[in-house]
Amino acid sequence: MKYSDFDQYPYQWVFKRQDMAVSDQDLTQIRPLTPRAADELWQAQISKNSNHCTDLRKGDWARNQQTWQETLGWEAAFDSDSRELPDGVESFLGWDDNTVIWVCYGSDHVVESNWGVFRRNWKCFLFADEAALIIGKRRRQALFFADEHNLKLGIRPH
Repeated sequence: MKYSDFDQYPYQWVFKRQDMAVSDQDLTQIRPLTPRAADELWQAQISKNSNHCTDLRKGDWARNQQTWQETLGWEAAFDSDSRELPDGVESFLGWDDNTVIWVCYGSDHVVESNWGVFRRNWKCFLFADEAALIIGKRRRQALFFADEHNLKLGIRPH
């Protein structure tokens, strides 16, 4: 993967907010992809037809209702003082902290990290954009923060 310089990342301010308290060690694990690398990953893993999570098209696995097994509310967890993910997410995924993940907002905006960093700082990843698909490297489970209320838990096709 090719990464953009984090200091040039337009949303780096979210991760550096005092009230979000992202550790320096975690900051080094948040790697925005270059627009070209983001588009390649998006085309291979998300969609060849759409450019953003809010514009998924027919034929995209994430638009297929069969993909999603459960829908949770996430607004209360986001608004709480707790850093915990919404109930049910971790047990559904079962990922270890070192699982490489991609937070996919659109074809030109994908961030790579690992599950531990996302788990500790998930509110930062969603602070500036409520719609995001989270997929893991060599993992079929997926999360879809579809809007500011609904979080879908699903299984991607092979």
